[in-house]
Amino acid sequence: MHIQIAEHIKLAPLVEGDAAGMLKTVNLSRASLGEFLPWVEGVNNIESAKKYILDRVNSGLNGSRWFKIYYKDNLSGVFAVKFICPDLNIAELGYWLTSDVQGNGIIGQVIARVPSILKNTSAKVIEFRCLEQNVASIKIALKSGASLVDTIPNFVAVDDNTRQQLNIYQVAL
Repeated sequence: MHIQIAEHIKLAPLVEGDAAGMLKTVNLSRASLGEFLPWVEGVNNIESAKKYILDRVNSGLNGSRWFKIYYKDNLSGVFAVKFICPDLNIAELGYWLTSDVQGNGIIGQVIARVPSILKNTSAKVIEFRCLEQNVASIKIALKSGASLVDTIPNFVAVDDNTRQQLNIYQVAL
């Protein structure tokens, strides 16, 4: 199942066979992705790329759906409904893009389609979890209408080992 987001933006299910393309995509932007995503360091060969994919698509989390993002027919990142909390009806989203395609409004256009992606689920709220220094992701959350609802101090150390707070943003569908 492919989801056409816009003329040059398409989502397709993430599958194990994407490991070589995923490794190449991560390698293209390893430095910028590594600033905010702790898993990047561990994706450094085909086997670890397969593990990255399988850990996500087989997470067993309620409502989890993982997609690769194509921009102008090139694998350019990942978008996910990481899980849907059945008790709170909250869908946590996750995404990343290669640095060469950032700034084209890709994630904003994908987020605009989230209501149709979540149409047959219990989700009533979408949630973004952004490290405090990840200005681009925070901007996406705010542009989608989300508000800061909580923070988790000293959540994780990434890249330069400075511990960062995790900001949690939510918006009703």
